Amino acid sequence: MRLKVHNGTPLHDDSSLCATCRNARITRGRSLNEELVICRASHAHADRILFKVKACSEYSDEREPSYFELMQQAWILQPGGRGTPAGFVRASDLPDAG
Repeated sequence: MRLKVHNGTPLHDDSSLCATCRNARITRGRSLNEELVICRASHAHADRILFKVKACSEYSDEREPSYFELMQQAWILQPGGRGTPAGFVRASDLPDAG
């Protein structure tokens, strides 16, 4: 007889989402149980996390570029004008509009 258990006991050896979140500040001590995790996802205050996080609604993967970083790397299509040909330029090369 074969049994399949759905939503059984979660594995506790998995690493926390906080390890790759850009909102987390992690301080580790010498031993494995010495770890302080501070979550800065809330703009009002920072929260101390006392457990390994499996899912989070404010998770932001630091391994992926942020929206601002993507905009800095973007190529913008400039229309042609008098004396200037149309073409792509980097967003960082555009003059400030302010």
